[in-house]
Amino acid sequence: MPRRIAVIVFPLLMAVACTASEIPLGHFVGTVKAEWLRGAENERRMLLLEDFVYVDPKGQKWIAPKGSQTDGATIPQAVWSIIGGPFEGQYREAAVIHDVYCDTKTAPWRDVHRIFYYANRAAGISEARSKILYGAVMIGGPKWGDGKSKCYSCHDTGSTMVVPDSRGRVVALPPVTETDVRRLADFVNTMDPTLEQIDDYVKRNHPMSTFGHSK
Repeated sequence: MPRRIAVIVFPLLMAVACTASEIPLGHFVGTVKAEWLRGAENERRMLLLEDFVYVDPKGQKWIAPKGSQTDGATIPQAVWSIIGGPFEGQYREAAVIHDVYCDTKTAPWRDVHRIFYYANRAAGISEARSKILYGAVMIGGPKWGDGKSKCYSCHDTGSTMVVPDSRGRVVALPPVTETDVRRLADFVNTMDPTLEQIDDYVKRNHPMSTFGHSK
């Protein structure tokens, strides 16, 4: 390659490579420091001994404060046989953030589940696995609102629990099975969908999980 062309081409190649590798995923501040709680009623529950923070791609801080409790229960058990339990792999850091916000409900549930995807990517989980985890919580993860949305009353069925939390807010827990998760995994692995396409997949195949009018 002539020297003049090389001087032009190589920087372009480097720019493309850097662009591909610098997709913003956010980052964690600190490490998860916790202790197991005692008692049969606290199976798998841990108490955070220090603040743990995830900073998302837009720079927003998602804080799991010292004193928060976490047990990974916001990750549907149907996904555990495919991905692993909530404290068994790299996604435990994202699970802590997800747990805390599903408990406090200080942000819309759609945002909390979407941040779970980015936190998993920041923790080193592959794109495909992170999308499966995202789809799983979009199907079977908790959804909440203020109780004013008529959407909640129509979803209060025998298979979908709709209950008030300790602060009187409405929480819906749609069902999800291992078969549901395996079908989701096939969709992700075959189609490599965007997050928006996963949202559409959930809406088409699991309409009881969408709660379109809730926040």
